Amino acid sequence: MTIFKLTILLTVFVGALSNTSCSTVETRPDLNSVEVAQAVFLRMPESQGINETIDATQVLVADYGERSFAFEAQLEIRPGSIKIASVNMWGGILFSIDYDGSDLRTQGNNTGQGPDAQYLLGDVLLTYWDAQWLRERLHGAELKDRRDGLSRTIFRDGVPVIEISYEAADRWTGKTQFTHIERGYVLNIQTVSFSRS
Repeated sequence: MTIFKLTILLTVFVGALSNTSCSTVETRPDLNSVEVAQAVFLRMPESQGINETIDATQVLVADYGERSFAFEAQLEIRPGSIKIASVNMWGGILFSIDYDGSDLRTQGNNTGQGPDAQYLLGDVLLTYWDAQWLRERLHGAELKDRRDGLSRTIFRDGVPVIEISYEAADRWTGKTQFTHIERGYVLNIQTVSFSRS
């Protein structure tokens, strides 16, 4: 697949994320929230709430409708900031996200829809952040973790809207499948390198 085609597919995929939530009538509970499903908001962490040092390289296969594409993501978490860069097979950046606890900056996202990257950052938080932390910050939904740690589901009014399954209880190892039932996409994530300090 050429860089151009991959960039177009990522643009279509991320643009689809923004278009699926346009019909929401409820407004954000605060300005530092992202809509992770219709009328479901996640309050983003403040800078003092980001206190780990994590580096991860992941290969993602995204399925949206009949389209499927793969890309690599570099995730860097430092006290006070979260950075995500999506790269092609030659190391060129397709898009990047830089969040410092108050401001979200993006590059390379050509959908023209503004907050698209928030959805991807919200997906990362829902997938890897502590369940209790998420429960305290989710508005309009309920989060349930399976006892063995191998799955997590977000319910709105008792109906599942997001399902996440893990190959291992340590969520940073093995494969992870993130299924957004409402928005109609699936992310298959393989962490290929990980370090925490």
